[in-house]
Amino acid sequence: MAETETHHEPTAGDLDHAERDAHAQSDVHGGDAHGAEALGPIDVPRWGAFLVGIAAGLFIALCLVLTIAVIGA
Repeated sequence: MAETETHHEPTAGDLDHAERDAHAQSDVHGGDAHGAEALGPIDVPRWGAFLVGIAAGLFIALCLVLTIAVIGA
């Protein structure tokens, strides 16, 4: 029974070939070879909720530190 290799380690030739293909695609498609999409608008409510959550967490941490400082004193 023949053993089948189930993986392929890239060689230096494979990496060079992939790099040339990426450069060729960027020349054909006008720049980015990965097809990046334009970024959408900023979601202000979600970023606001994120910042409020961070502020609340820092406030709770400050309260815990002050509580330990007062009890410890």
